[in-house]
Amino acid sequence: MYILGINPGHNGTAALLKDGKIIACVSEERFSRLKNHVGFPHHSIKYVLEYAKITPQDLQYVVFSTLGADLKSPGKVYNSYRETYTKKPLMKKLFGYMSYKYPSSTGWMIDMKHAKDERNLERMKEKRTNDVARYFNIDKSKIIYTDHHLCHALSTCFNLPSNEKTLVFSLDAEGDGLCATVSVYDGQELKRIASTPKAASLGYLYAIFTVALGMRPNEHEFKVMGLAPYAKKDKVEDVYPLLQKILWVDGLHFKSKFRMQYADSFIDEALKYVRFDTLAASIQKFTEDLTSKWVLNAIEKTSIHNVAFSGGVFMNVKANQRISELKEVNHMFVMPSAGDESTAMGACLYGYKKYCTESNEKFTPQPLKDLYLGPMYDDAYVKNLIQQRKLENGYEITKPKSINKEIAKLLAKGEIVARCSGRSEWGARALGNRSILSNPSNPAAVQVLNETIKDRDFWMPFTPSIIDTDASKYFVNKKKMAAPYMVITFDSTPLARKHLPAAMHSYDFTLRPQVVYKEWNPDYWEIINSFKKLTGIGGVLNTSFNLHGEPNVLTPEDALHTVANSSLKYLALGNYLLKKKS
Repeated sequence: MYILGINPGHNGTAALLKDGKIIACVSEERFSRLKNHVGFPHHSIKYVLEYAKITPQDLQYVVFSTLGADLKSPGKVYNSYRETYTKKPLMKKLFGYMSYKYPSSTGWMIDMKHAKDERNLERMKEKRTNDVARYFNIDKSKIIYTDHHLCHALSTCFNLPSNEKTLVFSLDAEGDGLCATVSVYDGQELKRIASTPKAASLGYLYAIFTVALGMRPNEHEFKVMGLAPYAKKDKVEDVYPLLQKILWVDGLHFKSKFRMQYADSFIDEALKYVRFDTLAASIQKFTEDLTSKWVLNAIEKTSIHNVAFSGGVFMNVKANQRISELKEVNHMFVMPSAGDESTAMGACLYGYKKYCTESNEKFTPQPLKDLYLGPMYDDAYVKNLIQQRKLENGYEITKPKSINKEIAKLLAKGEIVARCSGRSEWGARALGNRSILSNPSNPAAVQVLNETIKDRDFWMPFTPSIIDTDASKYFVNKKKMAAPYMVITFDSTPLARKHLPAAMHSYDFTLRPQVVYKEWNPDYWEIINSFKKLTGIGGVLNTSFNLHGEPNVLTPEDALHTVANSSLKYLALGNYLLKKKS
């Protein structure tokens, strides 16, 4: 029983579910090399079907994670950078200012546009359905569209308990007209109890602050979060009351003074001369406070103390830490890579639930585990690539008896090693198989990584991968939360500040760990464990294997491109070790 889930919008992604389990998932950016690729993920679809050795005719359903607003035609490629927030024509700027300054004056125009969009939606969906049916050569009855925020919420349900209730929150800029929902999941059914229209979007507000700081929305919000700890608290207190007047939490809903899509006018007028670090810290504190209050209100209303989160706002690992520390929260799950790429998995679960209901079969979704759900390239592929490209002309190439122990030796000597091995990991976080690794006790490596490899902003922290047996030594985790996905920060221990200084935030000393389990990734676990035997340190610095502004590498060819255009010297391709000749 196969269900194909498709996110055709921002960071287009395809996921394949087999008998209740996600067996393959990859985002289109990895193939197109367009960061956060927007559009129909045709390469990703091709991969997941080939991985399962099936054709579209073997699918029970093809489920799209949208009701139609973000639906694109198959086969087309769209620019990965939305210009929603910038480069606005004069009339749009004027309309935005009027919407901010006099909200009631433009409401009727926006309502008319929404009504027109609703009228066009069914007609557009009919055309898209015909396109998709022809593309897959399947009957139109197999094609389903479902709500964006429902798919966000459903994506968490793979990993929620089946014997007790969980509050499920979704929060992003927008999707199918909404920016936030609260639902209750009982192990079988997900029931929505609240939703917020996109006009009161915290996600939009954070994105527009990102633009005001000269960065890209839907991409660089994590940089704003990383900058926030450096600001002076007293300066933040001057700005904070202004934010409280424009957006707030009312019970289980967000409310706003004006439509948050036009918050750039507010920033221009009220915050024009505020320092950059103060802006970053203000929107970060505001986000932490509002999300915490929202969660507390829901717990108080329902008396449910288990919580789960999805949607782009919950890529904010510091806000997640703040929520996790609430005494009212018992158990917490954050969807790995909680942005729109995760809605493809939620779409799979929607189709699976529909199938089980119609066929009277038991609904038994299997938990997500290691996230190594993408393509892999074996040693035969690598050997052929080496021969075809005559790589021996530019590299010293060896095949060590144990590539994992050899990597550990290099890291212990202070070398930086890029690794492309096994199935690629799904999502925004590098989890060891497409990673650049370094000794976490060596702060000098940070400058090398930033300036000659990653071209990262100097204030951005790196992160550690820690073997499971040593996790408790390095971060404070009073509630014993699982932390395998880099979705939450923790306060570091004194030992971590000694062993992992290059892999934590240099100002507030928090770290965003990946706890590595041997049964999930035995090769990566062996690298870290071997490194520990040599150094006494149970973790390594792990950052994504890419050049600044590019998606993480997927293929060995991508890996070679990244090495050739950076100062990287060592590259592990499967069981082969390449050393760049000087």
